[in-house]
This record gives sequence, structure tokens and C-alpha cells, in this order.
Amino acid sequence: MAEIESIIQKHLQGKASEEETKQLYQWMQESAENRKRFFAEKDIWDSYGFHSNQKSYNIAPELELLKRRLRSTPSKPIARFNRILQIAAALIVTFGLGWASQFVSYKGHQAKNEVSLQKIFVPKGQVNQVFLADGTRIWINSETQLIIPSVFSEKERVVKLVGEAFFEVAKDSNRPFRVEMNGQQIEVIGTSFNVRAYPNSSEIETTLQTGCIHLKTGKQITILNPGEQSVFEKNAHKLIISKVDPISYSSWKDGRFEFQNEDLLEVFKVVERWYDVEIIADENYFRGMHFSGVIKRNKDARHFVELLNLSIPVNYKINADKIQILPK
Repeated sequence: MAEIESIIQKHLQGKASEEETKQLYQWMQESAENRKRFFAEKDIWDSYGFHSNQKSYNIAPELELLKRRLRSTPSKPIARFNRILQIAAALIVTFGLGWASQFVSYKGHQAKNEVSLQKIFVPKGQVNQVFLADGTRIWINSETQLIIPSVFSEKERVVKLVGEAFFEVAKDSNRPFRVEMNGQQIEVIGTSFNVRAYPNSSEIETTLQTGCIHLKTGKQITILNPGEQSVFEKNAHKLIISKVDPISYSSWKDGRFEFQNEDLLEVFKVVERWYDVEIIADENYFRGMHFSGVIKRNKDARHFVELLNLSIPVNYKINADKIQILPK
């Protein structure tokens, strides 16, 4: 435990090695409690870091207080609660579509002419999970459509995506897993990555967490390694590769959205999908502005506007599901 605490601290400071970062990812995948613990510490760090030029604030007292609270939590109630969650998840999977997950099965001996396409759509304000029979797990973000064949072929596994999803692909060396978007195709054997490919966005963003990605853009094939992100500018047909913290780009599946110096107009679109609201704003006025911050699913859209006002002075009016943002 002491070792993972040290790795978390190094990761938050941007000093973790590639091997330490890999250990952190593996530890986070072991349980929801591990992810919750990481993001709790990251919240403290981010609250001081997003609105300062450098993360020089001494957050050790806050982190130590958090650790003491976590350590003092009784283990037996948590164990019972985890057991309840396991049973609930099993029921959701067994009975098909729930508010948070689906189980998509395939009949391997189904005749070829019986193959059909299953369309899964997640509306605004919701997040869903799909478990495939090959062991692949997919988180689907708001306003996203995933198309899956009722039977995968013997040579490949192909799905189509419009929107955003995080994939944990089960390894199958004999059948590569492909994700097709409008303008790009991802091919992997077994890996985890996030894809954001909304039709109303000018970019397709692919962020690799573990494994390796073969990214096909037209005739160009690009290989992504862990911690790398590709941004394909659809209008300019330009592909940009950069090093990022992949956890920040998949944190939405754990109930939070992180923005680090992102285009404000794109942030508005994310907020609309995340909270199922409509933002009314003068695009010409806000074009070229950027935003950094963290929004959470357990807070409402007002929280975002108040957070925005800390860095970009604005006035706002909220009427039901419509938010008008005006220059101050």
C-alpha cells in the first residue's frame, strides 16, 4: 500500500516513470474502491492546481487527512456493500438492459445469413456499459451510438462508434478488434483506450491507456503507445500525436470530466451532453478561449458555470434545461 501511495504522489506531480504509471493503471482496474481512492486524492490536487500556473502548493496535510479517514472506515461494512454491488451487477447483466449496463452475447454457430446489427444508443445525461461475450467491456458516454454485429466473424471483431466510449478489449490474437469511426479506424488485439468521435466536433480524439493501437487514417497507419493521444482534425485532415495523462481522458466513466486548457466551445458541447442541457452562448465571443477544471456527475450544470466564472467572467441565466451564458 505504501508503494502505491508513493506512485500516486509521483503521478500527480508528473514524476512517475513509465513502469510506475503502468502499475497505477493496473491497480486502478482492480476495483472501484481503488479508482475512488485515486480520484479522491486527485480532487485535492486539482483543486489547487487547475487555477495556478504551477502545482507548488503543499497538499500533504490534506492528503494525510484523507488517508486517515479512508483507513478509519470499517472494513466489514465495505465488504458487505461490495458484495451487494456484485449481486446487483449480476442481476443487471442477467436481465439485460439496465440503466447502467448491458450484456451482449453471441451465438458462435449462428448461420452467416442470420447476422444482424444491434444498435445501442445512450441519450444525453447518461452513461452505459456493455459486456461482450468475448470478455470485452465498453463504457459508453452520453449521446453515443455503438453498433455491434450479433455474430463476430472468425477473422475479426468489428464495431462502429459515433460518440465517445472507453474500451477494455479482451485479447484474441486470432481476431483483431476494430473500432470504425467516420474518418478513422482503430485496430487492437487486446488493450484499453478512450475514443471521442462526435459528429458535431471537428476532431476525433483517441487516447491509449494500455497496450498498442494501430490507427488508420485514410492510407496512413499510425502506432500509438501507452500515454499517447492522437487528435485528428477532420477539416484539415491533420493528425497530431502528443503525450498525455490517459486517466484524465477516461475519468468520465468514473463520474467526473477533466478539462485541461481545452477549447471552450468544445467544453460547452461536453457539458450539454453530460448534464442534458442546452447552452446558449455567442460562439464568436467565446471562440479561441480555453477552460481548465473538473465537473462531476453528482453536481448540476450550475456548478460548471460557477467554475467557468472563476477564470472567464460571465453572467448566466438558467431556465429549466437551458443555460444562457453572457459576457460580464
